[in-house]
Parts: sequence; structure tokens; C-alpha cells
Amino acid sequence: MTFKFGLLAASLLALSACKQAHDNTSVSDRTLRVFETLASDDMAGRKAGTGGNRKAREFLVAEAKALNAFDTLDVARFDFERPIRNEAREVIGQEALVGYNIEGLIDTDDGDTGPLLVVTAHFDHLGERDGEIYNGADDNASGSAALFAIAEHFKAAPPEHDVLIVWLDAEEMGLSGAKALLDARNNFKGRAVFNLNLDMISQNEDELYFAGSYHTPSLKPLMTKAGEGTGLTLLFGHDSPEDGANDWTLQSDHGVFHRRGIPFGYFGVEDHPHYHQTTDEFDTIPLEFYAKSVRTVVKAASLLDENLDEFARAARE
Repeated sequence: MTFKFGLLAASLLALSACKQAHDNTSVSDRTLRVFETLASDDMAGRKAGTGGNRKAREFLVAEAKALNAFDTLDVARFDFERPIRNEAREVIGQEALVGYNIEGLIDTDDGDTGPLLVVTAHFDHLGERDGEIYNGADDNASGSAALFAIAEHFKAAPPEHDVLIVWLDAEEMGLSGAKALLDARNNFKGRAVFNLNLDMISQNEDELYFAGSYHTPSLKPLMTKAGEGTGLTLLFGHDSPEDGANDWTLQSDHGVFHRRGIPFGYFGVEDHPHYHQTTDEFDTIPLEFYAKSVRTVVKAASLLDENLDEFARAARE
């Protein structure tokens, strides 16, 4: 596998030297390297149940171990089914598949009874179709790599509350990884939880959206603070029934938490010409924007940890 990582890192370091917006262009070498590696042809699009997905999973586990930020690191297997459809899109059967979530816990001394921050991003994508690889750089190598930046932050500045960071599988197949996570943990057994989900946070020049404040209005001032000084425009929306098809409430893994009564916050960009196309490649990503986006989500995770007692809620019975 051939990478341009050295050139990219040098470019971002040069941008950082300009010290614009409080160093908002910096991003760690690890975050960039994970991003580029996950989006490479070597991972063959990371479709759940494929060899490329397995290679991506093994890479993520190795990187997470090397980071040495987690008290426990587990790979959780789950079984799920995907509908088989004919050319008319009619369901004609079910295909049994296996997925794997990667779960890293940063444990505090609360006896596992205090509120829990669950930070998620799906690492799977569409795989190969008709001989072409759908690499899914923005969707969602971008969010998967940003989880490392959040883990790095909490390693340097330990959180006040337990933080569970999860690389979810099979989002592209019915949000199956998120469903498996909550099912295996019995909806966290009455524990107060907040979900911060990252999905498509890199393909834009200026605007990043936060969704979730329609359902939890008191999130808006806190997330406004997260966006201050990062150099991008943080917008709110895509979370109201009035948005129709543009309501993102149930369109990524946070939707599973929401359906079970657990509050969520979601960062993402609007759909773009590369979405679910072969052109969703690392080379098409505006890296300066991505660095600002990563800075924003790290600040958001830190602020949520500091205020978790206010926002976390137990799942509905």
C-alpha cells in the first residue's frame, strides 16, 4: 500500500504554523494515518462480512492498542440478517451475516454507576460493486479516525465520567452494529447514557452540522461553545420532523439510541456529489476543513463529559 501521509502531514504542519484560529488546522499524525488507511483500496471498501472489513477491523484494533488509552478493549461479534431483494426491490429472502464492533472503555472510579458517554462512528462502507471499490473516505473513515483524536484527548486529560468509544460495524446494513451494541448491553441496564455519533465529518469547505438539539434543546448553547474558535461554521438542524427526508434523526447509528430513549448528538455534513460514489476517496477530502471538524468534535466530547449529568438519560423500559 502506498501512502502520501508524509506529504499530507507536512502540509498540515505548514498550515498549523500560520496559527490561524488558535491552531485550528492541526490534527494528529495518528488521526490522519488512520483516515487515509481506512479509505485506501487495500481495505476494499470495508463492507461488513468481507475480507476488507476484517482487515480494517484488525487495523483499528492494532491502532487502538498502540494508543494505550483504554482500560478495556473488546471486539464484540454479532449476528444479523440482511434482506435479499430482487430487481423490483421486493424482499425475497434473508442473508445471515456476522459483524464485529470494537469497544474501547475509558473507565473512571464511579463503580460503573455514573452517567456514561458513548461515542460512536461506523467503520464499514459499501465494499466493491461491479469491479469498482467504494472506499468511503467521508462515509465514514472520517468519523472512525476522529474517534482516535477523542481518545487521545481523554488520554491526555482524563474524563470525569466513563467514556465508551465504539467503532460500529454494519451501519450500511440497517444500523445493525448499533442495534447489537445496545442489545448485548441490555440498553445499559438502566444506566444514564448520552450518545455522540460521528458520520461524514470531512467533505465540506466550511459547514458542519450538529443534529440533536431539536430533541434536547439545552444542547444548543453547549455545542455552540464547541464550535467557537475552530474556524468552521457550525450549523444546527436536520433533526426535526418538519425536515422530512432531510431529518437525520434516524439516518445513522444514533437513531438506534434515540428510538430507545437515549439522548444523542450527531455531527455530519450534508450530502455531496461523492456520497456513496467511487469518488469518495481520501484525495477528494479538504484536509484543512477536516482538521477543523476534528477539533470541533473533540471539544464537543470534552464539554459533554463535563456536563454529562445534565444530558445523559436511561433508556426507556
